[in-house]
Amino acid sequence: MRISTFKYAALLSLIYIMGCVKGDFDAPPSTLPEVSADKIITFDKMFEKLKASGITDIGEENYLEAVVVADDKSGNFYKNLILEDLKGDKGITISIDENELHALYPVGQKVYVNLTNLAIGYYEGLPTLGINEGSRVGRIPAGLLKATLINGGTTVTVTPNKVKLEDLGPQHYNTLIELEGMQFETATASTTYADANPTDPQSLNHNLQNCTGGKIVMRNSGFADFASQVVPSGNGKLVGVYSYYRSASQLFIRDVNDLTFTGDRCNGTGTGGITGTRASIESVRAQFTGTEKTLTTGFIQGIVISDITNKNINAQNIIVQDGDYGILCRFKSPVNIPLGTELKVGLTGGLLSEYNNLLQVQNLESTNVEVVASGKSVTPKVLTVAQIDITKHESTLIKIENATLSGGTKYADKIKVKDASGEIDLFTLSASTFGTTAVPSGTVAVVAIVSEFTSGKQLTIRNTGDVTGGQPCDPTVATADCDGDGVANGQDCAPSNAAIFPGAPCDDSNAATVNDQYDSQCVCKGSAPGLGINETFSSQTKDMDIALSGWENVAVKGNRKWQAKYFSTDNNTYAQATAFGTTAPADMETWLVSPVVDTDVAANLSMETALQVWKHNGLSVWVTTNYTGDPATTSWQQVTGLKLATQGDADHAWIPSGTVNLKSYGKNLRIGFKYVGTQAANTTSYRIDNVKVN
Repeated sequence: MRISTFKYAALLSLIYIMGCVKGDFDAPPSTLPEVSADKIITFDKMFEKLKASGITDIGEENYLEAVVVADDKSGNFYKNLILEDLKGDKGITISIDENELHALYPVGQKVYVNLTNLAIGYYEGLPTLGINEGSRVGRIPAGLLKATLINGGTTVTVTPNKVKLEDLGPQHYNTLIELEGMQFETATASTTYADANPTDPQSLNHNLQNCTGGKIVMRNSGFADFASQVVPSGNGKLVGVYSYYRSASQLFIRDVNDLTFTGDRCNGTGTGGITGTRASIESVRAQFTGTEKTLTTGFIQGIVISDITNKNINAQNIIVQDGDYGILCRFKSPVNIPLGTELKVGLTGGLLSEYNNLLQVQNLESTNVEVVASGKSVTPKVLTVAQIDITKHESTLIKIENATLSGGTKYADKIKVKDASGEIDLFTLSASTFGTTAVPSGTVAVVAIVSEFTSGKQLTIRNTGDVTGGQPCDPTVATADCDGDGVANGQDCAPSNAAIFPGAPCDDSNAATVNDQYDSQCVCKGSAPGLGINETFSSQTKDMDIALSGWENVAVKGNRKWQAKYFSTDNNTYAQATAFGTTAPADMETWLVSPVVDTDVAANLSMETALQVWKHNGLSVWVTTNYTGDPATTSWQQVTGLKLATQGDADHAWIPSGTVNLKSYGKNLRIGFKYVGTQAANTTSYRIDNVKVN
């Protein structure tokens, strides 16, 4: 059943009256809300409305008295809060169409939930509060947030319910629980909570187990701020929200502090679980007599001398050195173990064999790795080219001094390292991060790993830092090609060498500037005043500091700057400054400074402004003819005659400024949008948009 016409109209009216709640919230109420005790019901009473199928309108003017036990601060919960009953042991997920809910409803916050317009049902099998959308429980509109979820004005200590894994049941759904003796079933040096790929983040499920064979799934979002962290490999206590999705129970943690996995794993071997006898790499290499051999026991321990970060090695391979000996370890799946990691590698089941004449241990399990320490290093053995002995030095780190590089201009070319005793191939994968980087000329020193291919012995470097000395290409010479990509420095807008200065002409699409040119970071910037300004901030990224060509965004007091914000209802991006929130500086002053405007060409300034929760007039507009690069040392003139949003204007309502002619202030002007505030009292959020000078 859908919301009744009366209720739907009430929803729309309330949204219209209250406006939309955005990312920065106002301070909580200073007095406790007036909720009559006879209107407060228990979660058990509310759950009487929960049916096995379908969505049920609660339809009563009653309230839940609850505490927030999990919020969206880390990003592992999306547009949901987890509430528990203050008068019982039940919990519920409440679904709200808003982000940054933790700003107003952090963990421990006491709240009252107005049930009047809410519905209850199962969302993919999990009891959930929201609105009735007929076939599912929908999210509560952002405009109803403060009317539905009332801040109780006090905080409550949140204590998880200690329970055994085997005792978990539906009665624990949507509650904070504590489990003892848990560990990740798979916990290698490359096992992360989720896949934090910036272009396509992916959530991941991990199996957790206890020491009696019990298992449960933990799910982590690819958008969580801890997604890229490596999971702990030990055993210990877990705190999390017990949940359900479709056909299985699962756990969500609030952040990594919910895990204390510092004890020995269930097999008693410590945090890595590697068992057996340590074998030296020298003794492992000696076992190879020309035919493949399956290893049945033991482990090696050494330091990773390969560098997966710069991709000059296959993602399934690492090279480990122990003393004077090294070996390539190949795993069944990609591993991400950094250069300088000391580790143990379990050998059981590994296949000792050669691949294109290079000795390696293949078929290794990525789970059978234990990190011992990080930040370690191996001192390379100084040799001449002629002294390199593949039987002794294969898969170890060496250094050749007084050498030259020849055979090409880029590392991925057929480069040779030559000294007075001879020459050897330097092999670089074209997919490496430095494959197209230009090699230096002159005398160099080369640190590299000794390798072998069917054609003979060769060297591989880990990164360009392994080659020192020489006479590098001058990146400021416009006609040179310092990254070897076939594009001259002065025309190169995608240089692999960050030092290149691509001073080619470009168009920054900003009417306020002309003589546009790429800077040293390949950003197109203008150097002279143009036809005017027409800035909508639509090119900016939500929740990031404003970064526009020709503009400057400067924090004079505190560390906050003007940020881009996005309002989905009208698909609008704008600039915002605010001193609200516990992370705001005590005293704040930030400036957004425009490019130069030639008032002989364009002089009429107009804009739109809006505010949220007025506390003070924190926005003003200024101009200068002698910007020093620092607003604090610049001489400014305040622009008068503009109408700016102020007390009495509705929250989120855009107020047209009218037009002011800037001609009287000077010829070549920069416009400064100044915001001041204090965390203690002056917390109004101010917004600007559609800045025009024409």
